[in-house]
This record gives sequence, structure tokens and C-alpha cells, in this order.
Amino acid sequence: MVPRLKESADSDDAPIRYFAAHPQSSFAEAIRTIRTGVLLSVVDHEHKRLLITSSVPGEGKTTLSMNLAFSLGQMKKVLLIDADMRRPTLHRGLPDQRQSPGLSEYITGEAKVSDCLRQLPDSNVYIMPSGLAPPNPLEILSSRKFADALESLSKAFDHVIIDCAPACAVSDALVLSKLVNAVIYVVRSDSTQWQIARNGVKRLARIGAPVIGAVVNQVLPRKTGYAYGKYYYHGDGYYSDYGYAKRKKS
Repeated sequence: MVPRLKESADSDDAPIRYFAAHPQSSFAEAIRTIRTGVLLSVVDHEHKRLLITSSVPGEGKTTLSMNLAFSLGQMKKVLLIDADMRRPTLHRGLPDQRQSPGLSEYITGEAKVSDCLRQLPDSNVYIMPSGLAPPNPLEILSSRKFADALESLSKAFDHVIIDCAPACAVSDALVLSKLVNAVIYVVRSDSTQWQIARNGVKRLARIGAPVIGAVVNQVLPRKTGYAYGKYYYHGDGYYSDYGYAKRKKS
């Protein structure tokens, strides 16, 4: 579970960069726990390509994506791709917050990869913004050019994190889940109805998406027990229903 952050006018306290600015906070500890789960969830290979999605907009998947990238970047070279081409927000984590050439220009051949990558200061984290919003995001993400580009980028980075559109809104996550090693599903505490989250995971399960877990996000400390019971119980239920339950030790 990831705790909710207080709003602040201080740019250093922006949720999208909170892990780097406050490494000793409970929020940062929660992110490190997720990092450990990602790294230790398999023993035979690393989750090199990781997809992060949610049910609906506003659940905090982009904040989680950015902070997890910072966390993994403490040990590895990480690329974070903004594949939510309908509502791109990762560029807000850049120092100048401007939209620069990115994923769409790279895939269409309008820009070189070096023009589409932005390294965050004092880190091993690189961001590829979504670029100019295309009229057909799903067509681009399902193209052979995108698959080839992702394969090429994976050779240059230890981890590639893809922040994509919500799974219940459009089919982008379904397409992208076929190109990654793992999927993390974000659920906002006390906001997203568990039936909606269940439907989103069900859509992914139907096509065999490699979902490795769900993150309950924006949990209020005083409601930690309630949120845990509400979402973890239901999460365990729908994960077991659709093949994602933890295996019992023999």
C-alpha cells in the first residue's frame, strides 16, 4: 500500500518526484517495498519490461511509475515511457515541464531516439515523453514499429517501465501487456470500486497478461486497516478467480 501525500506548493514535494526528494518518508519506504517485490517476484529472470496501468484515470499510476523508476534507478539504468498518449503527464516530471519530441515521433521516424530521451538530473532515470498526441494511439502501440522500438530500447536499459492508459477505458494496456514481462495494477484506495478493478484485471487475465500484483494507492493512514481489508481481500479473490493467486508451498 502507498500512503496518500499531502498537497504542497513546494515543487520538491510534488508527488511525481516525492521519492527522490524524501527518501526517508513512509511513501519512499512503500515504493522500495514495491521495488523489492518486482525484483524478487521471479528467480529465473528479471522483469526487464514493466507495464503500469489502472482501471480509470486519476488513480495515481503515473506517480507510481515515476517514483518506482527513481527507486530502481538507484541500482539500475531505467527508461520510463509515457505511453498514455491520450492524457500524457510524465513530461510534468521534467525540470522544464515542456512537451518535447517523444514516443510518437520516434515510432513514426520523425525524430531520432537521442532526441526523444530526457535524463533526469543526478539519476540513472531517462524519460521518453509521449510526444505529439497522435489521432490513433492504439494503432501506433500495436504496430510492428513499436514492438521493434521497445525491443531495441530494452537492450540499452536495465529496466523499461511503461505508463499506459487505464485498462477499463481503452485497449492500450491489453496490447502492451503482450510486450512486457510484468504488469502492475494500481487501485486508488476508497475511490475505485472493487468491481471496476476486478473487471480491469479480468480483461488482462483473459489474454494471459503477466500481472504480478496490485498496488493500493493513496491510502490514508487512519484508514489503513480498512483499506487493506477492503481491497486486499477482494484483490485476492479476483486474482485467484483468474489465475493470479499466489501458489501454495507444497
